[in-house]
Amino acid sequence: MPIAMGDRAHIQVRPQVKAQLTRFFAEALGCGAPVVMDTPGLAEPILAFRFPSGGSVSFEFSPDAPDERQARRGAWLEVRTDDTELLIARVLNAGVERIRHPATPTFYFVAPGGQVFGIVPQPRA
Repeated sequence: MPIAMGDRAHIQVRPQVKAQLTRFFAEALGCGAPVVMDTPGLAEPILAFRFPSGGSVSFEFSPDAPDERQARRGAWLEVRTDDTELLIARVLNAGVERIRHPATPTFYFVAPGGQVFGIVPQPRA
């Protein structure tokens, strides 16, 4: 029975980072405008971003979401690209914080809202 991780993530973040997070994913990561999903029972719509080469991430805005410090202690995700240096430059130019982990040379950054992402090379087919 083969098992694999999916290429979609859903993250809860606090509402005050919505504008900064939207700008970062749309511009720095090149996802473009988000899909806006009005969901009954939620105070704000969910925003979903599609990455240019596949995969997606959606954000649910909740005052009960982990704060930025707490989010850093959660799951760390990866984005893949065939030009890591260019993407690293775009991320740094967007002004987000870089995190270093002693176990790996991977470039990690903190997205608005506190989620940590690593930038890794796209596997060759």
